[in-house]
This record gives sequence, C-alpha cells and structure tokens, in this order.
Amino acid sequence: MSVREIPFILQICSYFIAVAESKMVIQMFKICSRELRYQIEQAMLADYAFDGRLAENLRARKIDLHPYRTALQRDRDRIIHSRTFRRLKHKRQVFLVNVGDHYRTRLTHTMEVAQLSRTIARAMCLNEDLTEAIALGHDVGHTPFGHLGEVVLDDILRGKFAGTEYFPPENYGGFKHNYQSLRVLDLLEQKYDYTGLNLSSPVREGILKHTRLKKNLIRYPEIKLDHLVIEQEYATTLEGQIVAIADEIAQRTHDLEDGIRAGFVGLEEIQQIDIVKFLENSGKLNLETTSSRYHYRNILIPRLVDVLVNDVIHQSLLNLKEYHESGCQNYPITKQIVHFSAAMMPLQNQLNKFIYKNIIYIPAVQAADEQIAQLVLCLFKIYKSDPETLPENTRKMVMKCDSEALAARFICDHIAGMTDNFAVEQIYNLRSRSHLAREVDIHSIQPMWIKQ
Repeated sequence: MSVREIPFILQICSYFIAVAESKMVIQMFKICSRELRYQIEQAMLADYAFDGRLAENLRARKIDLHPYRTALQRDRDRIIHSRTFRRLKHKRQVFLVNVGDHYRTRLTHTMEVAQLSRTIARAMCLNEDLTEAIALGHDVGHTPFGHLGEVVLDDILRGKFAGTEYFPPENYGGFKHNYQSLRVLDLLEQKYDYTGLNLSSPVREGILKHTRLKKNLIRYPEIKLDHLVIEQEYATTLEGQIVAIADEIAQRTHDLEDGIRAGFVGLEEIQQIDIVKFLENSGKLNLETTSSRYHYRNILIPRLVDVLVNDVIHQSLLNLKEYHESGCQNYPITKQIVHFSAAMMPLQNQLNKFIYKNIIYIPAVQAADEQIAQLVLCLFKIYKSDPETLPENTRKMVMKCDSEALAARFICDHIAGMTDNFAVEQIYNLRSRSHLAREVDIHSIQPMWIKQ
C-alpha cells in the first residue's frame, strides 16, 4: 500500500465505523424517532453538512416538535402539500402546457431539480432533506407562461408603463420569481392559523438565492430577512448552493431535449456544440454507432446530465477541501463553493447560448409570446380598473390597502399565482364584462407548431 492510498483507506474505515454506529442505535421494529434520525445524520453526514437540528430553532414561529419527522422533513412536506406547489403542473417551463404531453412543465422541472440536487448532496455526504426542501420550493413563485410572465409583471411593478391608464405611475420595486417564492411561502399560502408556512430560514434562504438577487433593482415589501444573510449573494449552506446549480443543469438539459422533440434543432446542429463534441470524443456518445437517431437523442441528455453533475461534484469537493484547509467555518459558508470547473464553464455557457438562440428566442415562439404578454397586461388593467372582478379575498386586500404600491402588488400576486390555463380562461370569461379582455387574441396563444 502506497502512502497516497492511506487517506483514502482511512476515509473508507471512517465510513464503515459511521455505518456501524448508526446501526447500533437503531432498534429493530421500532419507530425511528426524530432524535434517532438526528443521531444517524450526525454519524453519516460530513462535518460541513448542515446540522438539521439547528433548523428547529430557525423558524419565525415556534411549533411543537414531531415524534419522528425532523424540522427539515416538515418543511419539505409543507411545501409539497401547498396549493401553490400543485399549481406548478399547469405552469409553462419553455413550451405552453397545452401543446404536448411530453414537454416539461414547471412541476416536472422542479422534480428534476430535486432529483439532481439530492444526487449531488448524497455524493458529497450533505443534508438531502434540506436540499430537497429548497429544490421543491424554489419555483413556487413563478408566474404563468414561464419567464415571459415574470418579465411582464416586473415591467408593470417597475413603472415601465407609467403614464398609461391603470398602470403604476412609478417604480414599485419590480417582480422576481425567487422573491415571489418567498413571499408566497411566507405570506400568501394559508393553511394554518397564521400566515404562510413558517419554514425554517435555511430553506427560505436557499429558495431566495437559487438565482441572482439583483438587490439594486428589486424591492419586495414584507420579506423577513432574519437569518437570510442578504448581503451575501449565494447561500450560506452547501445544500442551498447545490440547488442553484442543479437548477441550471436541469434547465440546460431538459430545454435542449424539448427543443429537439419540437423539431427546432436537429442532431447535426447539436453535434456542433462543444460539450457534445466532448462527449463524442470521450467515447460516451456516437451517432454513427448508435442503433437509431431516436436512441441517440435519448442517451444524449443523460450523458449531458452525467458530465455536468460529475464536474460539479469533483470541483466542489476540491473547493471545499481548500476552504476547509484555510480554517473557515462549516456553517455559515462564506464563499461560493459549488460551481462548475474552469474547463466546464465555457462549455455549459455555450450550450446555454445555443438553447436561447435556437429554442427559446425563435419567431415561432415569439409570435405566441406577444399575445401572452398582452394577456397578462390586460388582466392587470381589468383588475385595477374593476376590483370587483377579483376573487373575494384578493379584492378585500386590495380595497383596504393604504398605498397604491401594495394594491398593485396584491393584483400581481393574484396573476402570478395563476396557471397558464386559468389565465386564458379568465380572459375569456371577462370578455363579457370588460372591453379590455377583447384586446387579446386567445387563439394565437395556442400554437400548432409543436410536434407530439
């Protein structure tokens, strides 16, 4: 045995000792209590994993402890059982939800992010429950019609249409889906005798920081910043940082697959992308030797996911080792640890640019998007001009607002919570009540260019 092998052998020994210790405390045919679950976590997870016990004291409101579910398990469960989570199944990812059975929706995207996040967390011996809770909640603030709906609501609340009847006359702070996710989970979701779901701060922070904060542009009212370390752009847990990059990997790969299915890009075009060339040169992918083009397409995406995930895991562990050796603390993490390697960064950036150019921003999609933007604008105008068209609870909140900014925010909350189908249905139903609704060509929102 060489000297170089000694650290690895010691690591293996430590692992089996941890397994043995965890089995010693498990009582067969007994419920695994919350306390026992924490003991198992302490034995099995790395020192730099988030300690789940801390989450019990990191809620806005104290709640009774559960006999066998940990605090982070309860956060995950509360998100899954929320109404806003269920609505993700009818919200657009890239393609409209009514144009095919196999294209991703916001819900299936969320599930893929959760799966990738747990894979990375498990490989790094981190807290999977925290990672999963963040991943499942990261997009609950998303609008109907994908990022387009987000852009339109942001334009409204930033005062872009100032001077136009019914629209805000000034900048009210803008709209961004990561902030909205927190607003939904903290304030708008109603299941208990208090507002919101009362999630622990590590989950809330990871949700907020899964994408850029843009603090100089976005101002959200009523967001509680306790323990969110808002001055730091990235999450203070490794688990939160994992979700942010898993979100990117999921988007890159499933948007590409959906674009291929829609016929927007061909395999020959895809073969010119550097990361695909890398896979083919490494022997992991070959169109000539694959049984069919269909089979090639099916193995392309898993191969891309694998190479991106592997790169993140190996680079992050190198970063973590350097961070640990510099004497930094395990929590809170004060540096961005989880990211792609220097070699992979340009490859995945090129892939992202290819997707935006050839799949997302193309005329066939843009034609429908123009009417979708008009639909969202019309909904806001109708609700602002005639609050009686709003649901009772939202109407009450709007009518008792002491500021125009908050009233506009509540209207945008209502629109943001809609599914694609519900938004179209609302415009259709409002046609008899408001001439504004007749400005939208509903039929153009249902494009026929998608291949099943």
